[in-house]
Amino acid sequence: MSKGARGANAPAPSSVRYFGDSRCRSIWQWQLILAFTTVTIAVGIALLTPGMFADWGFSLGMSAIIVITIVTLAVPWHLLASYAVLVVPILDALAIGLLESQAHPPLSFLWVFPVAWVASYYSVVVLVGMLALVSALTLLRLFGAGLTPESTISMIVLLITLGFVGMIMAVGTKRNRSTRRLLLAQSARIGIALRRVTEEKARNQQFIDSVDIGVARVRRDGVVDVSNRAFRELYALDATTQFRPTGAVEYHSRRGKPIPLAETTIARASRGELFTDERVWLFSIDGTWRALKVSTQVDDDDSSEGRVLLLAEDVSTKVDARAGDQATRRTLSHELRNPLTAILGHVDILLEAPELSTERRHHLEVVERAGTRMQRLIDEALAPASHPNEDVDLEFDLTDIARASIEGFSPVAEAEGVTLKVHVDKALPMRGDEFRLRQVVDNVIGNAIKYAQRGGTVNIHSALRAQGEVALIVADSGIGISAEDLPHVFEPEFRTQLAREEGIPGTGLGLGISRNIVCDHGGVFELASELGQGTEVTLAFPSIPERMLR
Repeated sequence: MSKGARGANAPAPSSVRYFGDSRCRSIWQWQLILAFTTVTIAVGIALLTPGMFADWGFSLGMSAIIVITIVTLAVPWHLLASYAVLVVPILDALAIGLLESQAHPPLSFLWVFPVAWVASYYSVVVLVGMLALVSALTLLRLFGAGLTPESTISMIVLLITLGFVGMIMAVGTKRNRSTRRLLLAQSARIGIALRRVTEEKARNQQFIDSVDIGVARVRRDGVVDVSNRAFRELYALDATTQFRPTGAVEYHSRRGKPIPLAETTIARASRGELFTDERVWLFSIDGTWRALKVSTQVDDDDSSEGRVLLLAEDVSTKVDARAGDQATRRTLSHELRNPLTAILGHVDILLEAPELSTERRHHLEVVERAGTRMQRLIDEALAPASHPNEDVDLEFDLTDIARASIEGFSPVAEAEGVTLKVHVDKALPMRGDEFRLRQVVDNVIGNAIKYAQRGGTVNIHSALRAQGEVALIVADSGIGISAEDLPHVFEPEFRTQLAREEGIPGTGLGLGISRNIVCDHGGVFELASELGQGTEVTLAFPSIPERMLR
C-alpha cells in the first residue's frame, strides 16, 4: 500500500496494477502481521485459560480477524481507491474491541497495529479519528464493566501510548518520504550529470579519434586509460586493453634488438619522463615495420594524478622508401580491386540467368575472361618489388624471445591474477625471422593469460626434441576449447562460443596468422585443448643444424 494509500491527494496509478504489486504487498503485510500476532497471543492465553473460548466476544473477535485477513488477501486492491483501504484497519480495531471486551488487558495493546497502519499512510486527521474510535470502544467496555479509577487510569495510559506511537510513526514516515524524495531528486540530478559526462567523453573521444597522430594517456602504474584510434592501430591495442605489453614490439632500430620492457615509450611515460621527437621502430602485428616519432607531455587536466600524454606519429614514409611503396600499393590495390570485383560479381549473376541468349552469354564470358586477366595483371603489377629481406635468415635463440615476451606479459598476468610458471632454461637455437616469431610467441602467451582468467595458471617451458627439433610449450588452465570449435580456431575471425559468451575480447585473427608464420619457418603449430580443462600450444621448429634453408 505504499503509493495509493498515502492520502487523499495521492495521484492515481498511471498504469494497471496487479495482485502482488507494491501496494497489495503492503496491505497484505500489515494485515498478516496483525493476524499472526493476534492468533499467537490469543492461543497462548487460551492454553493457559481455556475458558476464554467460552467468551462470545473473544471468539467473535478472533473469528472476525481471521475473516478480515482472508478477505484482505482476496480483494483486488489495485481496482479500489486509496481510502477504500481504510476500511481494513477500522474493521481490525472493531475486532480487537471485541477481543478485549471482557477486560483482557493484554489484548488491548493489539490496537497498536491499526493505529500504526493509519499513522503511516494517512493524515493526522485520520489518525485522530482512529484514536477516537479506540477511545469510544474502550469507554463502552468500561461503562459495561463498571467504571473504576484503576480502569480509567489504564484507559488513559493506553490512549496516551497509542497516541505517542501514532505520532512517532507519522513523523517517521513523513521524514522517510522526504528523504526518499530527496534521494530520488539527487539520483535524477546524478543521472543527468552522468549522461552529460558520458556525452562529453564520447565527443572528446570522437575528436581525438579524428587526429592522425596517436595519442594516449598513461598513468603512473603503466595503464593506458585513454587512447585514440591511431594509437591503438599503431600499437595493435584492443579497445579494452589497458595494460602493457602491446601487440606491436618496439625496437631501437629496424632489425635491431627489441627495447626492454622497462625502456619502452609506454613504460617511460608511466614514470613521468618527458622527451621530444625520439625515434623508435615498431614491428606491427601485420608483419610490417613502422618508424615512429614519439614525445611526451604533462597532462595539464590531470597533473595531480601523475598522468602523462604520449604522442606517436608514424613517419615510416619519411625514413623508409619501401614503407611509402607499400602504402601506395595498398591504396592502389584497394582502389582497383574493389570496382573490378564488383564488375566480375555482377557478370557472374548475369551468366546465371536462364533466359540469356547465346550471343549475350558469349559477350559476358568475354568480359569475365578480360576481368579475370586484368585482376591477375593487377596482382602482378602491385606485387612488392623484390627486395632482399634481411629479416628472414637470422640466427637467434628462441628462448631469448620467450624470456622477453614473458617479461612483457608479467605485469598483465599479475594484474589479471594469473600465475606464470616458467621453465625456459634450455637454449633453442634456430634460424629465421626473429621479429615474426616474437609476434607468434607474444600471441600464444597473451592468449594463455587471457583465457586462464583470474586464479588460473600458465606453464611455459622449453624442450629439445628428437631429430634436432626445438620446441616451446605454453599450457594454461583456462576455459579451454570445445571439440566442435577446435577444428575452426585457425579460421580468420573465428571465435569460440564460450569466449563470446564470457565477453573475452579478441579478433579471431591471431592463431591463423601465428600458424602461417610457424609453417613458413618449417615448423609445426600444435594445439590441444579440452573444454573446461585448458589449452596447450606447442611451437616446434627445426634447429640450426637440421634446418634446410630456403
